[in-house]
Amino acid sequence: SQKPRMYIRGSELRAHELGAIRMIWRLSFLCAIVLAILAMGAAPIPTENRIPASVTRIIQSPKDHPTTMPTDVAVDALGYVYVADGVNDRIVRFAPDGKFDAVLFGPKDSPLSRPIGVAIDRDGALWIADTGNHRLLVRSAEGRDYKVISIPPAAADKPSDPTSVVVRSDGMRTYVADCGNHRVLVLDNTSGQWKSLGEWGISLGQFRWPFMVCMGPEDHVVVTESVGARLQLISADNRWAGQIGHFGVAMGDLYRPKGLAVDGMGRIFVGDSSLGVIQAFDDAGKVLGVLTDDAGQPLRFDHPMGMRFDRAGMLYVVELGANRVSVVTLKASAK
Repeated sequence: SQKPRMYIRGSELRAHELGAIRMIWRLSFLCAIVLAILAMGAAPIPTENRIPASVTRIIQSPKDHPTTMPTDVAVDALGYVYVADGVNDRIVRFAPDGKFDAVLFGPKDSPLSRPIGVAIDRDGALWIADTGNHRLLVRSAEGRDYKVISIPPAAADKPSDPTSVVVRSDGMRTYVADCGNHRVLVLDNTSGQWKSLGEWGISLGQFRWPFMVCMGPEDHVVVTESVGARLQLISADNRWAGQIGHFGVAMGDLYRPKGLAVDGMGRIFVGDSSLGVIQAFDDAGKVLGVLTDDAGQPLRFDHPMGMRFDRAGMLYVVELGANRVSVVTLKASAK
């Protein structure tokens, strides 16, 4: 019979050691996350870091038109709310009073496929990151027609992976998060020319799965990196303007940043989909605070994703885990 194996070759030993190290690291970090959540739940947020807020309204589809794992939200000037319901290949629209209003499937001859991101431009047109079709769709403000915008692939075998879109306030440029290709694309809306920014990496100007984009202070574009655990800022002339946050689970850290929105005071709000909290930063990277309830505890959301402020300063937060949008009132500024 074969003798018992009493040794492991060097390469196999290294593989076993690396596997054990990775497992220990993952377990340790999961414990750290649990402890961080428990700690935040046990002790109130320091007074100077509280941004008192409350959920004042819930927007949710009726049972006969349920959304499934929604990802983004946009609000037009009239108060209509558009929610990306990619699992069902559609956009769901709600009236200003929050009631279900319509379902949008895109052009009849080329319907939507797994749309993840939505945005409204200055003219009221709806821009859709039509992820499954590797393109943008623009629905006119009147809703009469759609414009198809093709997105250049990263390579012959790497089609674009658009997950978020935003249009500058002057309408001159459109920015797209091309998540799977680790880049941000810039469309000149006058010439129709595309420019690619970034590549995979951890340095400034590089990305690890950029997920959502929004316009920030001074026409900067703010980008969340869902795996890179930070925000990056791009200036109006497409230069790298800095980063916000770093990997971690304490206040001021970012673990899985997804949605973001900027209010009228220039504060950058970031939702962490794993920790279920929303923090605010200034454009220099200083943490301003956390959304909290009346007791000073973090206001919790069920896997927060896309976010948007309306003209009245109400914050709309997509909760992927709860299949709804929570409308949040901010009661006071962070100190």
